[in-house]
Amino acid sequence: MFAWLLAPLLIWRLHRPGPDHDGLKHRRGERLGKMTPSDNQPIWVHAASVGEVNAARGLIDGLRRRFPDYPVLLSTFTVSGALHAERVLGDKADDQLSHRFLPVDSLSCVKRWLNATAPRIGIIVETEIWPELFEQAARRQLPLVMVNARLSDKTMRQSRRFKRLYARALAHVDLALCQSDMDAERLKALGVDSEQVEVSGNLKFDNPLPADTLQSARTLRQDWGLRPTWVAGSTRPGEEAIILNTHAQLLAERPDALLVLAPRHPERCEEVIELIEAAGLRWRRIDQAGEEEQKVVLVDKLGVLTACYAASQVCFVGGSLAPFGGHNLLEPAALGKPVLAGPFLDQQQAAADALSQSDAVAMVEDAESLAEAIAELWQHPELALARGRAALGVVESGRGALRLTLERIGQRLSAEAG
Repeated sequence: MFAWLLAPLLIWRLHRPGPDHDGLKHRRGERLGKMTPSDNQPIWVHAASVGEVNAARGLIDGLRRRFPDYPVLLSTFTVSGALHAERVLGDKADDQLSHRFLPVDSLSCVKRWLNATAPRIGIIVETEIWPELFEQAARRQLPLVMVNARLSDKTMRQSRRFKRLYARALAHVDLALCQSDMDAERLKALGVDSEQVEVSGNLKFDNPLPADTLQSARTLRQDWGLRPTWVAGSTRPGEEAIILNTHAQLLAERPDALLVLAPRHPERCEEVIELIEAAGLRWRRIDQAGEEEQKVVLVDKLGVLTACYAASQVCFVGGSLAPFGGHNLLEPAALGKPVLAGPFLDQQQAAADALSQSDAVAMVEDAESLAEAIAELWQHPELALARGRAALGVVESGRGALRLTLERIGQRLSAEAG
């Protein structure tokens, strides 16, 4: 009842227009389960937002290859996740691959949504726990599989307040494929049957590069010229000021240095622009023509960060200088780039540990240490090359999660068919 009462406000907030989209307002009815019914019984994959969509890319490709007779339904919670899915999967969209927004987690909305989509299996990417959705899936004997599952320190702290609610929902999970041993133990502690928990590794190790990455990177490199360049990707509030301070220090030694700044959420670009201008730095948007006097390129849209990483010499991954848990360290690592990050990496701990063990990531704490780390890599390209190779080696050695995940999903589908 509480979710139903809040539904109008939640739907309004979720579908607010952004700088480059109208909020997909015409699809708000999907949140209430108001959709044309389908009888094709898809494999349903839920990826909450941009990060989860990135994690699911290889999985969706693998599902379509391994089970060509089954259509795939991708759901997201956020509009940014839906738009990103359209960018990375759009050229593959057909009657066998579709997208819907996740419903509000109330009884009536969930029932209508499940009636309309009629999936044969539900695959939850990483950790999305929706009590009513899980309950209704169980009532329909719809298998629920959590893949790439992880539980951060923050989620564990929150879970103490809702332990009974979490336990009731997670009791309906048929299989949890976890990124690490710690994630597995945490899920067991929250209520997943220990017999249904398995460590599979991180799907992001297996992710293919977008097809146009290298060509897009060459175009960006030509645009940026031969200037020493670094990318600050997926930055969050409180980090941009530190990053601009870092860049000012670098410019004192290298006046031709270029910062490519990519906020995690493009709708924050106006506030980031104010910070750039307050710092006295000339800037441009990524699609605008470049000049030598411009010191900052602002990435004001989704879907180009991978190409920016590929075109740069040094990559800093945001969400890590402020307590947001960090973002995908493996994206630049898979491109053979030296990786920098701050200390707040609890949501990326397994990847951070693997990269640290191979000396493939440098941890920084503030503007000064970040500037020192970037300057060192610019001054010693052989060090940057060695760390980039080590990062790529970590990614290559970590592959295998996708194969195991597809095997386990195949077993569940076979059991259902039988």
